[in-house]
Amino acid sequence: MQAQLQTTFLKAFGDPQSSLQVRKIVIECLLLLVSTTPRVDPIVKELISLLDSDKIDGEQKMEVSEMLALIIRTKGKSIQQAM
Repeated sequence: MQAQLQTTFLKAFGDPQSSLQVRKIVIECLLLLVSTTPRVDPIVKELISLLDSDKIDGEQKMEVSEMLALIIRTKGKSIQQAM
């Protein structure tokens, strides 16, 4: 179930057509998901992939970076060092 939510949230977040309001809701939902998930590496990996891709623009890349910072602040100790 969590993997499906993760995929859905990240697709909505990475959609070039998504509005700022939609992305803010996705960020809130991802933070809730992260707080209940023991392993956040898959989410971090997908967010890093979004940053490296051409799928999103500069504003969205900034939001992805902020999301990564929030996840690291919240769950940094549970993220594998290789990430």
